Amino acid sequence: MGEFGNYISNRRKEKGISLRTMAKDLNISISYLSDLEQGNKMPPNSSNTTYKNLIYDMMNYLEMNDVEIQECLNYADIELIKKGHITNDISNYMENTPAASVALRKAKELNYSNDDWKEILKSIDKR
Repeated sequence: MGEFGNYISNRRKEKGISLRTMAKDLNISISYLSDLEQGNKMPPNSSNTTYKNLIYDMMNYLEMNDVEIQECLNYADIELIKKGHITNDISNYMENTPAASVALRKAKELNYSNDDWKEILKSIDKR
């Protein structure tokens, strides 16, 4: 099971919502939701127009707060990246902000660690 699917599954169960009910309410098949939760399907990506907003619909349906939304999106990103994909919101941002791509390449060349990036995020959050 992928972390994204596990996260969605746990939130759904915490809310006492059955797989069938959530699938019906989100207008998706039970098998798709089950495959997503079990890690057999990639998290919804905005490049797939059928499921473009599904990840946000799921987070709203499960009444996630801002921290939980960020966690959920991070899990989705990690799974997509592991399978050679990047979410369109990040891709579009980098396309419109070329300096972001330059910064990532420089960080890669300098072998920035996850801890280095956490420090950068703290700085960004202060703005």
